Amino acid sequence: MSWALSLPSESLKDSSARHVLLCLANYAGSNGAGAFPSASTLAQDTGLSERTVRYKLDDLEKVGLIQKGNQAIAAVHIDRHDRRPVVYDLQLSRGANPAPRTKRGADDATGCNSQQNGVQPETERGAAAAPNPSLNHQVTEEQQQRELDDEISQQEQAAIESLDERQRFAMFATWEPSEKALADQLMIARLPAESVTDELFSDFKGFFVAKPATVDSQSGWCFRLVKWVKREQVRAAGAASTADSDEFDDDDTQWMKGASK
Repeated sequence: MSWALSLPSESLKDSSARHVLLCLANYAGSNGAGAFPSASTLAQDTGLSERTVRYKLDDLEKVGLIQKGNQAIAAVHIDRHDRRPVVYDLQLSRGANPAPRTKRGADDATGCNSQQNGVQPETERGAAAAPNPSLNHQVTEEQQQRELDDEISQQEQAAIESLDERQRFAMFATWEPSEKALADQLMIARLPAESVTDELFSDFKGFFVAKPATVDSQSGWCFRLVKWVKREQVRAAGAASTADSDEFDDDDTQWMKGASK
């Protein structure tokens, strides 16, 4: 966010677009990558309409302050394709054109590079990536699918590892809590580590996976998990008083109260 605040006024004169950029930066990682709040979330943060937010995101992308990032990050957290927001990366070079420069003309203003006689020594364009037709016939559809699944799995893992500890995300089926964050929350709640059983953990994830609009940080999800476990222990003991009910009241789990009647 400090990067967005430090942008000179001549780089971004539109105050609404600057507001959207500041809020978007709040969801990005420390390297400026992986911000994927929905348009409705940004609308709530900025007070603008969703349509205006989308227009301003387009404007920010056109001037080179943001660009579309690794969309696999959103896919890790949100299963439904039609509900995934666009993942953006902040261009921390302060508005520089994110498109890579070609080698031609990169060394001087004459359009010639430093290679001898201006001749590029690389192999023919595309030669290295050309497939061998005889080998392609030997690869079965099953092998191709397995390779594709492996590639997707690697992308998802990379997306998970790239998440900043402070970055908020929706719950997803393969989420595992940070050991330190969970241990801290259990200590605060005075609960032993074995309180988080596989059954409670599965119920917790299953409930919030069905609520993709709910987002939180890694530590925030650990807090919610311990809160869930503590409430379930009280319910199982059958000793929940009115005060206890107020303590564990959570808009995300109101349906549990009705289910117990």
